[in-house]
Amino acid sequence: MKIKSLFLGLMITSSVSFAQVKTDSLFIVDKVINDSIATKSALTEKSPIRASLYSAILPGAGQLYNKKWWKAPIALGLVGTGTGFTIYYNNLYKKYRKAYIAVREGTPNEFTGILTAQQLAVIQDDYKRKRDYSVALTALVYLLNIVDATVDAHLFSIRNDPEMTFKPTVLQDEMTLEPVLCLAFNFKF
Repeated sequence: MKIKSLFLGLMITSSVSFAQVKTDSLFIVDKVINDSIATKSALTEKSPIRASLYSAILPGAGQLYNKKWWKAPIALGLVGTGTGFTIYYNNLYKKYRKAYIAVREGTPNEFTGILTAQQLAVIQDDYKRKRDYSVALTALVYLLNIVDATVDAHLFSIRNDPEMTFKPTVLQDEMTLEPVLCLAFNFKF
C-alpha cells in the first residue's frame, strides 16, 4: 500500500511539475518569437554588399533592392545615355580617322576635295576628345550609382527607425509672434 501511494504521488507530482515546465517553456518560446518578429518588422536591414553588387551588374538594380524606386530609372538612364554618347563619338572618330589615313595615303574617300588632311586631323581629335570625356563621365556616373546604392543600404535601418524622425512643425516667432514653418528633428533614446 505504501508503494502504491508513493508511486501514485510521484506520478501526480511529476505530471504537475512537467506540465508547469511545459507551460512556462511554451510561454517563454512564444514570447521570444513574438519579440523577434516585432523587432524584425520594426528594423529590417539591407545588405550594402548585395546592393553594391546589384548596382554593379545592372545600374539601378541596387536602388530597386533598397526600395528607392524613383532612382532606378535615373541611374539606368544616365549610364545608358553616357554609353550611347560614347558609341556615337567613337563611330565618328573612326570615320574621320579612316578618312584622314586615306587622305594621307592619297586614296580617294568621301571627303576628297572637301576637307584637307589637317582639317580631318583636327576633326578626328575633337571627336576623340569628346569620346574620352563621355567614357570618363559614364564611368563616374556608374561608380556614383554603386556608391548611392551602398549608402542607401547602410542608412536603410536608420531611415526606417521610428525613434529618429524629421517632420515639419509650426513654431511661433518670438519677435513677431507669427507662426513659422520649421523642420523638427526628433530623436528618442
